[in-house]
Amino acid sequence: MSNEIIVEKLIHKGAEASLYYGSWFGKEAIFKKRIPKGYRIEQIDKILRYNRTLNEAKALIRVKNYGVLVPPVYEIDIENSTIVMKYIKGEKLKDILNSLTTTKKVQYLKEIGKIIAYLHKNGHIHGDITTSNIILTPTQELFIIDFGLHDYSDSIEDKSTDLHLFKRVLISSHGSDYTICFDAFLEGYREGYGIEKINECRDILKNISIIETRGRYVKKEDRL
Repeated sequence: MSNEIIVEKLIHKGAEASLYYGSWFGKEAIFKKRIPKGYRIEQIDKILRYNRTLNEAKALIRVKNYGVLVPPVYEIDIENSTIVMKYIKGEKLKDILNSLTTTKKVQYLKEIGKIIAYLHKNGHIHGDITTSNIILTPTQELFIIDFGLHDYSDSIEDKSTDLHLFKRVLISSHGSDYTICFDAFLEGYREGYGIEKINECRDILKNISIIETRGRYVKKEDRL
């Protein structure tokens, strides 16, 4: 790294990637580096990290062009499986949601619903919608982060699965606020999808219940 690119400290170590805080030509930055996996054949591991890094970077660039708030990409270092992006100042929604007023909860969750609907309408599946992957800035802007599991799909099933994951996160991490938050999220999602695609939106939401039924069946079989 040159003097213009400085990696200062590790701030998060995940299963697939590590996040480092630093600076990129005088700008605060996050360096997301995918970690080599010793249990994989080296050449296959390198190809996987290359493809996943490129896929995530392209997704961030594309959805930003739609007007969705995501960290701007500064640089893609394919050789080192690293994405350099803007450091977004703010708090994870997970850490503050329970302390917000009801009005703010409804406001933010409705806006998140609109954002996810916009992604889905344009064929983007986030893959990991959680309150940990949403940042609220001091100016009350909502940024969606971590597109590491992003995929492209127009499938009803894939979109429903995205929403089902978020519902489970709200139940497990924000149980007392689950109903008001998920209702507001769905209201925003319907609004974001719009009248022109109302039937598709209805099918997506209906399929959430089907996924849940499928999950309960699997759990019941596991107990036998």
